[in-house]
Amino acid sequence: MKDECDGSLDRRQNSPVRCRLSRNLARSVSAARGSEMRFFNLFACPGFLLSGGLFAIMSVGAPAAAQAQCPGGGTLVFSGVAAVADKPFQAKETATIVTYGKEGSEHTVVARSNLFRDSKGNIRVERFYDGTDDPRMAEPSDIAVLKDCNTSISLLPSRRIAKISQHTFSPGKPGGPYCKERDPENLPDPGPSGRFEDLGRKIVDGVEVRGERTSHYSSPQAKASGATPVQMFEFWCSEVLDNVVETVTLDENPKRKITTAVREIVRLEPNSKLFEVPEGYAIKKVE
Repeated sequence: MKDECDGSLDRRQNSPVRCRLSRNLARSVSAARGSEMRFFNLFACPGFLLSGGLFAIMSVGAPAAAQAQCPGGGTLVFSGVAAVADKPFQAKETATIVTYGKEGSEHTVVARSNLFRDSKGNIRVERFYDGTDDPRMAEPSDIAVLKDCNTSISLLPSRRIAKISQHTFSPGKPGGPYCKERDPENLPDPGPSGRFEDLGRKIVDGVEVRGERTSHYSSPQAKASGATPVQMFEFWCSEVLDNVVETVTLDENPKRKITTAVREIVRLEPNSKLFEVPEGYAIKKVE
């Protein structure tokens, strides 16, 4: 996976900070779900946001209702939204990354998104990002669309460009729960330097979610001594939506905290036009 941005794109949209935010958010969600993550380098810059150029495509084991959507027996997760049929919703997401300096300073960057999924499992994610902690919610910085599990569309509103790619996405291995309860006799084993915790259930924005946390320590001895973990992933997932609603990632090196939160959830069918290329856009095919 490349670690730099495409110099041909707008410098502001593809700053190193933007790429790091994109990449870290994708890793946060991937690790929290314990999924097999596959990166499709569509345009150049790795990450979670489309103007960064790369969609994070994650494959996870899923309930039967989800398996009917994409071939192969797993669920495809596209820009943080699972491609699940028969469970349409619309919502707003806030992703926050806080980086801590050596002298206690903090730097916060926020990305906001509008999320849409229809009854066919098609997905649209509108991102608003300007490198600050309070991005403007006018025109989206970029828009991601997934259609029929095999067509990804990157819309760049400021340039009126649509980049379209065809892929054969390979779902992950079936057999593990996604948002359902885990088998208490077959819980994940994070190894001698790790700890898995079932966080139970709570209500988020009127939706019941189930949570779990995985912590990793520098050594088994550090774990036994009660030391701070070097990495922690926590996620809360809704079985009703078949989608993650909250994630928290803590890293010690570099020291940072990444959170995502989905709110204003409405279980209604989105307008079908949202999953099409708008009129007036120049279409570019991406191999």
